[in-house]
Amino acid sequence: MRQSNTRTVVEQKPLGVIEAVSAGLDLARRRPWTLLIPVVIDLLIWVLPRLSLTQLVRPYIQEALRITSASGDPEMALEAQRTLEQLVQSLNLLGLVTTALNGVARFPSLFQLDMLRATMVNATGPINALAYSRPLPSPEWVLLLFVPLFLLGLLPVAIYLELIAQGVRPLETETRGAVFPRVARLWLRLIGFALVWFGILALARLGLALIQGVAGGELATFGALIMSVGLFWIFIYFFFVSSALAVSGVGVRAAIQRSTLLFRAFFWTTIGLVALTVFLDRGLAMIWDGLTVSALGVIIAIIASAYIGTALLAAAMIYYQDRMNIIAQWQRRAQNAGR
Repeated sequence: MRQSNTRTVVEQKPLGVIEAVSAGLDLARRRPWTLLIPVVIDLLIWVLPRLSLTQLVRPYIQEALRITSASGDPEMALEAQRTLEQLVQSLNLLGLVTTALNGVARFPSLFQLDMLRATMVNATGPINALAYSRPLPSPEWVLLLFVPLFLLGLLPVAIYLELIAQGVRPLETETRGAVFPRVARLWLRLIGFALVWFGILALARLGLALIQGVAGGELATFGALIMSVGLFWIFIYFFFVSSALAVSGVGVRAAIQRSTLLFRAFFWTTIGLVALTVFLDRGLAMIWDGLTVSALGVIIAIIASAYIGTALLAAAMIYYQDRMNIIAQWQRRAQNAGR
């Protein structure tokens, strides 16, 4: 038998996808304080004035509308104009920061930018004196504000991941105050993982620019498609990196290796968990959008989004811990057999 803060399971029976999600929901229910950080951050984004990116991206949106209008389908052009206008109005620097936090650590936020949602969260804050937008005048200002906000934002994200991981790790005795250096190490490793992602995206952008400059046309489109598929699979194989960083306390390189190992050893069940997580996240996002027509609805959506997002992240950690225990068993058996 194996005990943890959330459950006792039989060692020989692997945890299924539905069981992992159920255990994640149960962990979020038993440990409601884990929701505090995403709820507080979303409330701050909702209440504080917006640092609008609309002025900077509107020329690109107008170009996209011109290309869409050239298709000759006026109904399609009108729908695209409506969707893009909603997108432009909701572009907030703080939403961009939470989007980056979600990309690195799957941090749940109702206000992250989402290009695939039919309607964008554009709810007016409840405090009239703060319910205004301040446009950012240049990309340099965006970069100057984004970098420190993102790096500082990773600190509460590290605390958030640690709170969830405490309910997933096997029961252990640790000294008082051990959580503080653990959070500090996790914060630095999240920064390192963010740099890995930045490097991958920068290389992809550079490669696409080279293809467009040398070939252009259909070859450039094909190259963009190949890179999109490559980035998609990198996202898949990096899915459990934040779980490994938080639960096992390993470095970035070891976390990437462990996340990749899960897919190599348990591909179909692991891809099933990823697919179910994405399906629930995408499907429920449309429900949260429908609640944002009133202040009470926004509060309900913030809490519900934090609960489901935390439960799904906990499910990934629980699944990761369960599968790593199985891999450790295999390694011990192989060592014993080799003696």
